[in-house]
Amino acid sequence: MAEVRGCDGCFRRPFGDSGHARSTGGDGAVGFRIGAEFSPASLKGKNVLDATFRVTEPWAFQCDPRWVDLVRTNNISSSTTWSTRPAELDLMVDRNVSAGRGSLCDPDLPDAPIEFNDNPEETNENLTPTVKNFAAGKFSMLTFEVRAHDEADASAWKRFRNDAVIAVKYVGLPATPTEVGAVTGSSYVCSSSSASPNVVSDPTPLVQGKPRTAVGGSVGANLRIRWHTEKYDGTTWTLAHTDIDSPTSGYVGNLVKQSRSLPTLQEGVLYRLRALTLSYYEDGSNRLNSGYSTPCYFKVDPTAPKAPTVTFGSPYTECTTNACAGQGGPGVKGMFTFAPASGETNIAAYQYRLSRTDAWSADQVGLTTAVAITPEKAGLTTLYVRAKDNVGTGRYGAEMAVDFLVSAGDGPVGRWHFGEASGAALDSATSDGVDNATLGGDAMRDDRGRRGLITRDSQGLPLETSITDRGLSLNGSTAYAQTGAPVLETRSAYTLSAWVRLERDDVSAAVLSTKDSVSSPFLFEYEASKKTWFFGIRQPGATDWYAGQYAVYPAQVGVWTHLAGTYDPATGKLMLYVDGRRQYQGQSVEGSYPSTAPLDFGRHQFSTGPGYYFQGSVDEVSVWQRALTGQEIAEESRLLVSGEEFAGVELVADWNAERGSGTTVPDSTSGYGKSLALTGGAALEDGTIVFDGVDGAATTVGPVVYEHASFTVTTLVQLDAAKILTKDVGYIGQVLGQRTADGSAWGFFYQLTGKQTVWDEEALEERTVPVGKWQFGRLNDDGSFSAVASDDVAELDSPVRLTGIYDALDGTISLYLGHNQNGSAQAFTVKLGSGDFTFGKGFVAGAWKHYLPGRVWEARLWAGAMASSAQLDESVGD
Repeated sequence: MAEVRGCDGCFRRPFGDSGHARSTGGDGAVGFRIGAEFSPASLKGKNVLDATFRVTEPWAFQCDPRWVDLVRTNNISSSTTWSTRPAELDLMVDRNVSAGRGSLCDPDLPDAPIEFNDNPEETNENLTPTVKNFAAGKFSMLTFEVRAHDEADASAWKRFRNDAVIAVKYVGLPATPTEVGAVTGSSYVCSSSSASPNVVSDPTPLVQGKPRTAVGGSVGANLRIRWHTEKYDGTTWTLAHTDIDSPTSGYVGNLVKQSRSLPTLQEGVLYRLRALTLSYYEDGSNRLNSGYSTPCYFKVDPTAPKAPTVTFGSPYTECTTNACAGQGGPGVKGMFTFAPASGETNIAAYQYRLSRTDAWSADQVGLTTAVAITPEKAGLTTLYVRAKDNVGTGRYGAEMAVDFLVSAGDGPVGRWHFGEASGAALDSATSDGVDNATLGGDAMRDDRGRRGLITRDSQGLPLETSITDRGLSLNGSTAYAQTGAPVLETRSAYTLSAWVRLERDDVSAAVLSTKDSVSSPFLFEYEASKKTWFFGIRQPGATDWYAGQYAVYPAQVGVWTHLAGTYDPATGKLMLYVDGRRQYQGQSVEGSYPSTAPLDFGRHQFSTGPGYYFQGSVDEVSVWQRALTGQEIAEESRLLVSGEEFAGVELVADWNAERGSGTTVPDSTSGYGKSLALTGGAALEDGTIVFDGVDGAATTVGPVVYEHASFTVTTLVQLDAAKILTKDVGYIGQVLGQRTADGSAWGFFYQLTGKQTVWDEEALEERTVPVGKWQFGRLNDDGSFSAVASDDVAELDSPVRLTGIYDALDGTISLYLGHNQNGSAQAFTVKLGSGDFTFGKGFVAGAWKHYLPGRVWEARLWAGAMASSAQLDESVGD
């Protein structure tokens, strides 16, 4: 069981004078109504089996019981009064009770908790289904009213305490298992391609997987994993054998690895292995199933090469069950020796890779061969190796997979957050000495630092007081910051990294520079003539001429962008990265000069003096005395501020209809100041923007976030069911989104997929209701979606919290309803936004359409992808 109490500050908002009840007055009629509003946070990841609403009755007008109704209503706010009490939506449960009169009754009637629970014999009572939908995120807040059934009965007067709870019986929602595949070595293999299946030598392969629950459902979970194997006959997939469960008796908790051998399989047949999680409840008599995992394709071939042996040389060591020591580092080569499995003599070569998604290496020729391999990132790494025999043109065989731990590389020699209230910007990378930076030329700090609102320390513990991050604000003419001494040795390999926000694109603007006896050895800038970013090295014999790499896409004004550049004079290799992604293949560039001057922020040191002053923001600057790998730079661009669960996300837009007036909703919170302008049939009403679904919209100048980079967006929206019902099946309405020059970049959408006839228990008649789903992604010109759809049918006439995340590094989008992720992250190809950011309408195929009937309370956008469910819960809320 779990008890869910009302959220802080909104648990109970009474409509009345006494805090307990309200006299209706007039004609001697007396009644009462109290309201309680609840948050779904503690129900995340749970499938509600039974729900009870409980509230204490400390006083009643008389000893005889009177009927009391528990009714679901529209939401309440701090301004809700008796005269503005919310509309009633649905009867939940009724009870005939009396309590709280003590010795005035015989027998005594002490204060007592009154419990409302569905009566199976009364089909119109639906508290449990309502709470179940609430837990699933189908609507964002749940508000109940306790009222006299007969408000004309003066004897029905009652009082209730401020202690209402919803007690639920639940089972953890099962989620798709992880790490599903065939066991080999100290890891496992799983090919997601039927065209290149894994080869297994054993006809009874050992398979593994970890059953799991949805986030929030792991406490008390009773889980099993079920493996499902199918075989392909050239046309169709059929069941290969009876499904296999593990454990075979009893249960395991969340993410406990399971493994079992499959029954004997046929040679040469294409198989696919999938798995699902089983979540049991009621002593194992009932269960819920997750969906299936992504298929793992394989073939059995005992004649092909068996999994080879892998011997570790310096500096890395193989992880074992009880030991996994970190060694080496990103960019540090390790030696590995590949040899045939015992008894095999016909091996001609080997291939390897460090990720299941990487391409295989070229053949490493020899019966036994030693190979130098360079990992690109820190952390647990899996090396996959397969042997090739000399039969015909050669056959690749079974894979060996071994795990090893890569230590973190040398840290930065300088890191500046610019988060101080005043004074110098402190260097937090002090292993090589302190290189604080002094602000000059009217440089300032503002409250728009890229880390946003910092709520946790580096260990993940909550801060007593949250910190609003600061950043360096530069005026584009005189402002800069500068260290007191040289920081980098530019004759050796180095890396530059910074977050920037450009405010104008008609002049070139430098991010970082230094100087030797001539000018800066490098140029790290926005290049106005090309409208994009550039990293270059001064050419031999030149004073201010640089060769290097431009970015792929144009730079955008007013949005946060992560830039990084690496250069190694020993190899001449130069790389530019934008938002963690390498730009083209890099360049080979000559140039090696000693930096004898301090490091400058926001300007370039030419031979004639400083120039290219940056107008906008520069923040989170770091420099290394080595060339970081591409994967290290990708991790740096995630801007993790507290372990793996909290990333730096900067609020760049915050629109709340309660702050609006007339036809304008300002953003007075984020500091970026973009207001929404209401047009057509859009109007402010009761703290919401109401859209008529005909021509109502709200717009601001876009883009608000940079689609090349990660972002998070959330909104609270309610659709008008009656108006949706008038639309044709197939109708699509846009809640909010960013357009491109000729179509949609991304947005939240509602799609009407059908209409359904249902029986109305209250009215005792049939009625037609619209059926549809939420979508997060892009609406294509042909009417199709590149999007993630909600798991369940969208709830209408109730507020729904929609949250979307675009992770630029993974290239995926994710959709959350309330606190619950819907579906899995889906691959997404970006289109850069331009033009208006809109609510209530969408721009598709060169025209405005997709007008939405409904209302929006608020919307917020952050630069950066929130890193975990915990961060979403804390930052987005209900």
